[in-house]
This record gives sequence, C-alpha cells and structure tokens, in this order.
Amino acid sequence: MSHPAAPTNLNKLKNFQFNKVINEDPLTHSLTLLGTFPSPDDVQDRVTAIVRVEKTALDAETAKHLFAADGLVRRVALEESTNIVSPKVSLLASSHDAKSL
Repeated sequence: MSHPAAPTNLNKLKNFQFNKVINEDPLTHSLTLLGTFPSPDDVQDRVTAIVRVEKTALDAETAKHLFAADGLVRRVALEESTNIVSPKVSLLASSHDAKSL
C-alpha cells in the first residue's frame, strides 16, 4: 500500500524536491534519491520520500540499428585504457530519434 502523498502520475512526480543521492548503481543504471513530496493534507508540509530512477534497457530489436549510418550510436570515444580492459563511451540518439527507426 502506498502513502497518500505518493505520486500517481508524472505531473505529481514533478513535485519531488531533491535532497541528496542515497545510492548510485552503475551496474543497474539506477539512482536512489532522497527528497520530499507535498503532504496531501497540508501543502505547506512535506513528506520524506525515496525515489528510485532507472534507465531503461536497450531493446534487442534495436540491435540492428546500433551501428548503422542512421543508427543509435552517434560517437564512440576511448576514455581510458589499461592492458586489462578498455572502457568506451557511446553516445546514443535521443529516444525521439530512436522511435523513428
């Protein structure tokens, strides 16, 4: 059961006032945030809240479009390198661009 102050739509989620990052998890591509929402009983009062934000996973159907001329990956840059691993950063097209594929 959720709290009465919990947001039920995106507009209500915009009332979240950020306080601090509780957790940053690069493996799950998520952030856990501490903040507040307006109290449903008194708009002057705020209710403490924890919000988890996750990046959506890539869809397997988009794989054929990743490296095409009009694909999702726009640029790849070598950020750092060791003799063990070579991490790379890829910039993807916006979700609006991806929907047109």
